[in-house]
Amino acid sequence: MENRHLCRGKRTDNGEWVEGFYFCMTHPNGRHTHHFIIPLGTDLSLGTPIEKIQVEVDPSTICQCTRLRDKNGKLIWENDIVNGSIKRGAAFYGCLVLWNECKARFDVRAFGCNFPMTLDECTDDISMSGFDYEVVGNKFDNPELLEV
Repeated sequence: MENRHLCRGKRTDNGEWVEGFYFCMTHPNGRHTHHFIIPLGTDLSLGTPIEKIQVEVDPSTICQCTRLRDKNGKLIWENDIVNGSIKRGAAFYGCLVLWNECKARFDVRAFGCNFPMTLDECTDDISMSGFDYEVVGNKFDNPELLEV
């Protein structure tokens, strides 16, 4: 399955992560918007009403999938924290994966640093591009990994 359109977010009912396809609905009065994810693996062919399969998520935790995997095969998501090294020897720790709106790409940014490294230079095999990433957490569950 293509994973480039996947999103994830923390459920509002139990705080667990859910991965799937994102959509939102605004109340007719325009004052409240609900954010939902239809979980991966949901069988949509059975005619089940959307209200029974959608999961409401906290909008502040919604992350896009980068389509890339780390050296362990784990998907890399926006707001993940990664460690890595450049094959020429430089290492970096506790870097945050962020969407760069101006350049329409994912970047990796070290805490307190304004100079991003480009995440999307990588191919499906991260090590082929000269980088070796490992996801060590995310900014929601592991904020301590971003501290100096």
